[in-house]
Amino acid sequence: MTNIMIVVSGTGGHVYPGIALAHELKQIGFEPVFVVNNNVNAVSVKIVTNSGFNYELLNFSAPSRKISLNLFLFPFTLLKSLFLSNRLLNKISPKVVVGMGAYLSFPVLFVAKLKNIPTLIHEQNSFPGLANRILSKFVDKVAISFIESLKYFNKSKVIDTSNPVRKDIFNISRQDASEKLNLDSEVFTVFVFGGSLGATKLNNIMIDVADKLYQKYQNKIQFIHIVGNKDFDNINRKYKNIKYKKYIAEYMNDIGNAYACSDILVCRAGAGTVKEVEMYGLSAIFIPYPYATDNHQYFNAKSIEEKGFREIIEEKDLTEKTIIEFIEKNINNTIIDKKRVILPQVYPQEKLAQEVIKLIK
Repeated sequence: MTNIMIVVSGTGGHVYPGIALAHELKQIGFEPVFVVNNNVNAVSVKIVTNSGFNYELLNFSAPSRKISLNLFLFPFTLLKSLFLSNRLLNKISPKVVVGMGAYLSFPVLFVAKLKNIPTLIHEQNSFPGLANRILSKFVDKVAISFIESLKYFNKSKVIDTSNPVRKDIFNISRQDASEKLNLDSEVFTVFVFGGSLGATKLNNIMIDVADKLYQKYQNKIQFIHIVGNKDFDNINRKYKNIKYKKYIAEYMNDIGNAYACSDILVCRAGAGTVKEVEMYGLSAIFIPYPYATDNHQYFNAKSIEEKGFREIIEEKDLTEKTIIEFIEKNINNTIIDKKRVILPQVYPQEKLAQEVIKLIK
């Protein structure tokens, strides 16, 4: 079996594209093996574990940007991670190593290049992260999701694949999805989520927004709210005081059902979310994660912003009023049972898999 190593870490935005690629590679006869940060409680470990793919653990993270013991020890941490990366590469013997962004990619792809193993990085965001900007100097290929990121890389290495998406989240009818979530398919539905890390300010504002809109519209509106583990107990307790239909969860693996029966999203602007919103043709309020490196979530959302249909509200400006006004502006729109999903002729992960195969020596 021909092994392909895929390095993922961080949040779901880095991991899910890697899993979409892995499924594609598996389908055409390759054996994907993941490298994941060895924090067993990390989101990335949980997602890869649930995917069923084989994985190895490695410890490496971004250096501190402040004077600290961690910053002083970083050179030793880097050396250790390079040594362990070499050991993993010898163990797995991949034909190609793919980095999906985040700092964990750096030591693995750096050593892979020294060992003359073909390398490819995928940049999910419109503004590239530091790890990928450095890695792009010596890897063989750079795949991008947003054309806006092209200017940060050597154009001769770049391939525009777009962002891999999970195929199973599309082609779901509103009726079927509503039944699975115990919702009413004929009621205007607002889907709220803050990404795999959650979003405390958004969660707290949205429970008040939901309460006010339920009082005003009663059975004419319903909410799907994916809260995240940090705030779940508190927010779920408050929702229990609302008698109308809603679906509240800490996390959601089958997110396609939420997209299929939703009319508006209130969400973060990770690259995967932005691409899925665009393909589903949904209205959305994007609240970019304010601490994202170089504010890349803002630029992700900017790529599909459309006044009155998709708008960006920075977290510092987020209020109940702005969200309620946007929802009320759209609440009388016709509810469509089967959304006009814009499916590509060739999925991004199919393009990416072909580029990976081209690199095999």
